[in-house]
Amino acid sequence: MSEEINQNQNLENEELSTGLKVLSFCIPIAGAIIYIMEKNKSPKKAKTACYAALIGFGVAIVLQIIFTIIGVGAGLASGSY
Repeated sequence: MSEEINQNQNLENEELSTGLKVLSFCIPIAGAIIYIMEKNKSPKKAKTACYAALIGFGVAIVLQIIFTIIGVGAGLASGSY
């Protein structure tokens, strides 16, 4: 019985907190640091931080492309480009 409780506690400790997930998404370098620090102790936490950082990085690139296209389009439309 105590072994089952211990396993449940280990699974709970293996989850990355929501705050750290958001931090990893918004600041990908923080996710990379969390990954490096946790990869040996808690591989599941490290993997989650890494995925959040990669997704955040990808979203940032896509948004940058969209804003660049919109900016160029707006410049062409106003004749200032």
